[in-house]
Amino acid sequence: MQRLFFSFFLLCVACTCTTVVAQTAPETNLLRQLRAQPSDTGRVRLLNALCYELHDNAPTRALRYGEQSVALARSIQDQRGLLRGLLNLGSCYANLADGPYALQLQQEALRLARQLNDPDGIVRSYASMGGVYHERNDTAAALLNYRRALELAYEPGVRVRTQLMLFGNLGNLYFYLRRRPEGLVFIRRALQLSRRTGDRAGESLYLADLGSFYLQMDQLETAEGLLRQAVTLVETLNHHRFEAGHLELLATVLLVKGELDEAEELTRRALGLARRINYQERVLDAYNLMAEINASRNRFEQAFEWQSRFRDLNDSLNSRSRVQTLTALQTRFETAEKESQIRQLMERSRSAQQRTRALWGTIAALLLGLGGVGLLYVKLRRSRAALAANHRFLEEASRELRQLAASKDRLYAIVAHDLRGPVTSFAGVTELIDFYLKRGDEQGLRRLPDLVRQSAHQLNHLLDNLLNWAVSQTGELAFRPERLPIDALFSQTGQLYANTAEAKQITLEFDAAQDLAVWADAHMTQTVLRNLVGNALKFTPAGGTICLSAEALPGSGVRLSVTDTGPGMEASQVASLLTDAGPSAPLRRGPRSGTGLGLLLCRAFMQRQGGSLDIRSTPGQGTTVAITLPAARTGG
Repeated sequence: MQRLFFSFFLLCVACTCTTVVAQTAPETNLLRQLRAQPSDTGRVRLLNALCYELHDNAPTRALRYGEQSVALARSIQDQRGLLRGLLNLGSCYANLADGPYALQLQQEALRLARQLNDPDGIVRSYASMGGVYHERNDTAAALLNYRRALELAYEPGVRVRTQLMLFGNLGNLYFYLRRRPEGLVFIRRALQLSRRTGDRAGESLYLADLGSFYLQMDQLETAEGLLRQAVTLVETLNHHRFEAGHLELLATVLLVKGELDEAEELTRRALGLARRINYQERVLDAYNLMAEINASRNRFEQAFEWQSRFRDLNDSLNSRSRVQTLTALQTRFETAEKESQIRQLMERSRSAQQRTRALWGTIAALLLGLGGVGLLYVKLRRSRAALAANHRFLEEASRELRQLAASKDRLYAIVAHDLRGPVTSFAGVTELIDFYLKRGDEQGLRRLPDLVRQSAHQLNHLLDNLLNWAVSQTGELAFRPERLPIDALFSQTGQLYANTAEAKQITLEFDAAQDLAVWADAHMTQTVLRNLVGNALKFTPAGGTICLSAEALPGSGVRLSVTDTGPGMEASQVASLLTDAGPSAPLRRGPRSGTGLGLLLCRAFMQRQGGSLDIRSTPGQGTTVAITLPAARTGG
């Protein structure tokens, strides 16, 4: 297991050698300048700066600025701006695991850098291609490109950060190839360069690199000394990303040496820093390290709990990585499609201009014949009308495609997140079976059937919501309103969730007049009530109360409310639930969470019926979700 830790942390250090930390202030400042900048070389520089600022930590957001930079640079013939744009855009696609397209962009940048005789662009192109080949485990091609970059690394005009990227990546490649003396040479060269230029963040990073390498060689005392220097240096810089990584590396050394108390303290410090800056990859590393520390202390239950957190977060990060890669591919294909459409429109425009010139030539030749002039004028008007009609058709088709893509992306994201929860629960049950069998815990085994039934119920409820959502989005769900007595609706909902409420020791209360009724679709209304009561049961603790009430409103409406005694929500959470797109991240209330698919479905069904949905919640005082429907006519 310790060997696994060595390889893991070495990989982490290699990946962070060229990391640029995304900060809100620089990005905001660049965006403010961009709004006032015309379409010239200055705008190309700003777009390149934004792309470079985001390419490591938010590559999907960086893509937009990189694509705009490359397109603008091509259109205004800004060759140097185009070179930087191609390099930045290639880095984005490399970070999104689209290696082939990243190599294509970097090779184009290399050809352009040679034309411009730009040594920095040439070195950076070779180094970037070497990084892509290294990521794909093609070490021979990676080493060849790094060596080509090294031949020009000391030429005038090569930037320091380019040299640091090359030396750091080359050192890590040599260590990966177990050519340790050569690896140490280049990491020490990068360390000396960072010290000479006053780059204290880079100095701490390469000290940590050296420490990780000595850790790999089992020279624990040397590794510990280097890592303590790195931690001491980075603590004065307020650089939480590097500090969290250095602390975890130092904790790993202490774990190997058996100094478990300090190892746990450092890991918890790293975990706090990673959570503060939402650095999920470092949180994942800390979970794994805490599991190892507890296992070394024979605290197997705590180790299992930390390992479970690691597994859940790892699944979430893998899913996010896949979504980012798909987003990058979609952006690339959409860009190509738009360029194709622009070319077609330009060709049509040129054809129209040629036709117009021909028509005007004919008019000039037939000025003596008023009839001919009139005929040519009519043809010209028809040609313009046809062009306008084609333009409107293209705009309408583009709008429909964007709406379809947005709906598809939202549904894919919901399915990817919500299906993982029940499936992971089933996988967890199988692990619990092995765990309880090894311990001989019969009481624990008796609890498993309830867990399986609960997971199956969640999965069935999710699939039902997904089916209804899909049908509602296609517009194939028929709306058949009828008179629905409130007491009958409440009774059906109560019977459905009676067993679940009893199992959780939750009291269901009903408050509605017997003659109160609404004019609504039965299927949609029952689905809405099922989702609202199901959500209330999910977030209400044992011993709590859920009340279903109804009241007539002035005029011709009826309000149906579901009130729980759960933990409640912040105002920001309520606002995100009431947006058209739903929450952008999983909603958390106490120890439970969800993505809001059920609530999106409820809102869609209420809009279809001409009703409304409202949420009121106070932290610590529960939540009330109310829907308003038209009242049924008396005797109707």
